[in-house]
Amino acid sequence: MYISKHIKTIKFGCWFYCLSVCFIACKPSVVPIATFESGDYTGWIVNGDAFGLVPSAGALDRQNVVSGYDGIYLVNSFHGGDDTRGEMLSPEFVIERDYINFLLGGGMGAGVFIALEVGGKRVFETRPIVESEMLQWYSWNVEDFCGQKAVIRIADNQCGSWGHILVDQIEMGNRAKSDFLFDYEVVVDITKPYVLIPVEDNVPELKVAVCHEDKKLMEDMFIRMAQTKIDYWIPINVERYMGQRIIFRCNHIKRSSVGYKQIKQSSTFSPASSEPYRPAYHFTPPYGWMNDPNGMVYSNGKWHLFYQYNPYGAMWGNMHWGHAVSEDLLHWEHLPVALAPDSLGSIFSGSAVIDENNTASFGENAMVAVYTSAGRWQTQSLAYSLDDGRTFAKYAGNPVLADSTCVDFRDPKVFWHAASGKWIMSLAKSQTITFYASRNLTDWEKLSSFGEGIGEHGGVWKCPDLFPMKTDDGQGKWVLLVSINPGGPNEGSATQYFIGDFDGKEFKADNLPYPLWIDYGRDNYAGVTWNNVPDGRRVFIGWMSNWDYANQVPTVCFRNGMTLPRELSLKHNGKNFVLSSCPVAECLALRGKPAVYPTQRIEHDDVAIDELLQDNDGCFEVEMVIKPNGASVFGFGFTNNKGDYLNYMFDKTRQILSVNRQEAGLAHFSDKFACISEAPLPDAEEYAVRLLFDKASTELFVNEGEVVVTSLVFPRDVFNRMTFFSPDSNWTVKDLRVYRLGLD
Repeated sequence: MYISKHIKTIKFGCWFYCLSVCFIACKPSVVPIATFESGDYTGWIVNGDAFGLVPSAGALDRQNVVSGYDGIYLVNSFHGGDDTRGEMLSPEFVIERDYINFLLGGGMGAGVFIALEVGGKRVFETRPIVESEMLQWYSWNVEDFCGQKAVIRIADNQCGSWGHILVDQIEMGNRAKSDFLFDYEVVVDITKPYVLIPVEDNVPELKVAVCHEDKKLMEDMFIRMAQTKIDYWIPINVERYMGQRIIFRCNHIKRSSVGYKQIKQSSTFSPASSEPYRPAYHFTPPYGWMNDPNGMVYSNGKWHLFYQYNPYGAMWGNMHWGHAVSEDLLHWEHLPVALAPDSLGSIFSGSAVIDENNTASFGENAMVAVYTSAGRWQTQSLAYSLDDGRTFAKYAGNPVLADSTCVDFRDPKVFWHAASGKWIMSLAKSQTITFYASRNLTDWEKLSSFGEGIGEHGGVWKCPDLFPMKTDDGQGKWVLLVSINPGGPNEGSATQYFIGDFDGKEFKADNLPYPLWIDYGRDNYAGVTWNNVPDGRRVFIGWMSNWDYANQVPTVCFRNGMTLPRELSLKHNGKNFVLSSCPVAECLALRGKPAVYPTQRIEHDDVAIDELLQDNDGCFEVEMVIKPNGASVFGFGFTNNKGDYLNYMFDKTRQILSVNRQEAGLAHFSDKFACISEAPLPDAEEYAVRLLFDKASTELFVNEGEVVVTSLVFPRDVFNRMTFFSPDSNWTVKDLRVYRLGLD
């Protein structure tokens, strides 16, 4: 009896289970909300002109190819271009599954998004995580809202580049289709001074907030967290949070990523120093990205170098002020970050002064940084240090100068003008320089503007620097440096200069053949000079790269360095005054014992020196004097065992000096890198040449810096063979010396 009843129970259970499975199987796993395959917006409320009257069948006029959508039609707000606006609101529906999935693409701006609204409240708002015309699956976990009524809002309130959104195939389902996890948290109980995050350069950034008990501990970081491989690691110093639980909250991650699973703690951090293209004697950051030099000031026997710095990756972003000091302009001590982003924005370029007379009331001899806060608008702010630049406090009254009518309003360079008893600020404003004055560094009045109708205007003006100088015959003149991007003499970034007079209010340029360039190479940009230097020296340093390819150069855990520090002078070239620059005298300490070569007489056949230096490590200087002897075209070049060739050619007929790096090594990373740079060649009986190599850079100085050409190169082996050539006549090289260069 017991057995019989048990069998019946089993039979009934099987029947009930099969019925349940059948019922569940009949319930669809996916419930469409909107597929747009009807070719119209039936039931949707559409406002504005961005979305058109009907869905789009792919890309619209002047739009790149759109891909990743399902079927024929999709929502596309590119009707009329990126500057049109509008919103769409769906019919009301009941949430019946745990997830809402949708295909999404377009721009990342704050004005473009798709949102879920439940009970009149917005519970999700999502925008693409990368600017792309390819749609990808995104998902919302809506299990907490099951059974409730909801609507979906699609918005395009964004103007300008990528001011559009793409949406398709909105559906409810039992699983998430997206590979993205949003607001993902990595929880770390801090037991060591550093948290190391793995980085992969060629993936999109994600936003990372560092929190403790829901309180942000620092401004958000934007990090290219590794997805498929780890290129290098970046450190987050968490020593002050020892014993606490820290949350690293990522705005999104991909489930398949390798990076977020490998975030780890470490007692130490040592950046890679064995990269083949890391300079030996030029300044580079220990890790991360670097661009413009900032805030250079001499104080208490030390040269302070601040610079645009991304401590969270080797590509541009997260702009801070890095900081280093030196006693000789060669050996640099890296110090902690000086200025970090805040509520006013990232920390862009600027300058620093020593306020000897306490005009700002921050304290006697305060080091005051004046910089651009790059938030919604570019404004000018202050920070001050009472411990010689080791720590800074930001001024409570920031910003001290603003102009909401100007998009490019940046890069303040400040100095004390004794004749007027005021601080003078040079500020880049679109394609002009505006001068301001202040008695206390906090209240500024506009004086004048300079730049219309003079100089090169092929790009935005940046990084001005105004300073007095003496000419070689004792005249007093003023020099104004202005960087520009693009518009350089050989394309891309460069720095032009003007010579004239400044009366405390206006700068008036002399009548010279502008534009004049401080360097005709592709790789000297945004350079400015140190303030407060004793003995009247005017010392300059520039960023040794070019915006055409700076993010792509083939280094790994760091990107970009500075030029050698250079001393500026005004000299007459027989026609007019020019601004010349040569490596500072301190650079002579880099030299080892020279290899001395006899006079080289070059006829129609090439002459070669097969080994410039024994055990050449790529860091050397060539010094020589060239006598043309009537030759109209002549030059020299460098080769290596891989067949790379770097060529310097003097053409007296065309009055052109050219540097050809088209076959000088790696160039695959950018189609703008392999090039020939041209500079004006002075008419002279002799040419004194200094050429300094440092792993991946060359700096050429002709006739004491009358002409300068700075060029990055990435040879596949050390250049150790030098050739001399002339197609038409004889010429001579004398006083040829080759020095090994390096730091002690």
